[in-house]
Amino acid sequence: MVKTVEKLEQKIHAQPRTCALLTCQNNIMPLAWHMPFSKEPFRYGIALRDENHSYDLVQETGEFALNFLDIQYHEAYEISGSTHGHSVDKFARTGLHPKTAQSIQSSLIEEAYLIYECRIIDRINYGDHNVFVADVLHIHNK
Repeated sequence: MVKTVEKLEQKIHAQPRTCALLTCQNNIMPLAWHMPFSKEPFRYGIALRDENHSYDLVQETGEFALNFLDIQYHEAYEISGSTHGHSVDKFARTGLHPKTAQSIQSSLIEEAYLIYECRIIDRINYGDHNVFVADVLHIHNK
């Protein structure tokens, strides 16, 4: 049976889109709210809530990477989303391996089949989330 509601309910609404792992510095966060904004120049956007540790890191550094991993890494998504980056080494906790980026200081994830290295060009607040629009500097594709 389909349930119809008038607003998003906490922890029960589906995320019917590809989830990526956002990295900023050495922190990892699962991110479902992302999308391309422009093909030329290639620009990509993410939406972050300002109460997240990742928000602070992205705001401070002006950069991030989006790492797309196969479904076999579903536990890494769970672990990185249920632990706090202030006090936990999420690379160690998830078993994922950091690798060096070409244009940004943030770590990339070795296991990813697709990675976007991004530098922020704009930020706009829309209620409880901020949208960061970024130039994609490098695309890593296995």
